[in-house]
Amino acid sequence: MNNQFPDPSPETKDHSQKLIALIAEKISEHGGKISFAEYMQLALYTPGFGYYSAGLRKFGREGDFVTAPEISPLFSQCLAQQCQQVLSQMAKGSILEFGAGTGIMAADILNELERLNSLPEHYYILEISPELQQRQRETLARSAPQYAKRVTWLDQLPHDFRGIMLANEVLDAMPVERFHIESHEIQQYFVGFDRGQFYWQL
Repeated sequence: MNNQFPDPSPETKDHSQKLIALIAEKISEHGGKISFAEYMQLALYTPGFGYYSAGLRKFGREGDFVTAPEISPLFSQCLAQQCQQVLSQMAKGSILEFGAGTGIMAADILNELERLNSLPEHYYILEISPELQQRQRETLARSAPQYAKRVTWLDQLPHDFRGIMLANEVLDAMPVERFHIESHEIQQYFVGFDRGQFYWQL
């Protein structure tokens, strides 16, 4: 069995080297180390360079991975059925989706909720990647243009929210800290950079 990844294109290698240089500079500015959460934040969301912010195709057959909403509307329609049950029990309830990918799940949920005569007051999308926000806008304009006034993009949690929160395959895209526990002692992992390589520091 061949476990080798394909060689990246020269453009992709160049892009990667630029991102590495940016992260290495940040490490240098912080005395030689940054937390793993900060490393993840930079690797995933540095404007123009991070994995989710660089404009490269991530989702679908031409991308790096496929999620359930990309394969069929059935997943989103099932979610919409549950949303309808909850929304029917509250006045002016809304939906908040974290990290909406291409926006297809939002479009399919809204289309199904309209069929069920149970549209939410608002459909919020919390998305910190401007590139993905644009892709979501394009998807909704194409697949559910009638809901344009219901959909609002956020870059942070709202202060006052009443409704349903959805998050499909998004936890792996949220920066986290990493720890090591030994003999009841907790140590935090940091990321350093030396001689062109990232390395762990406890």
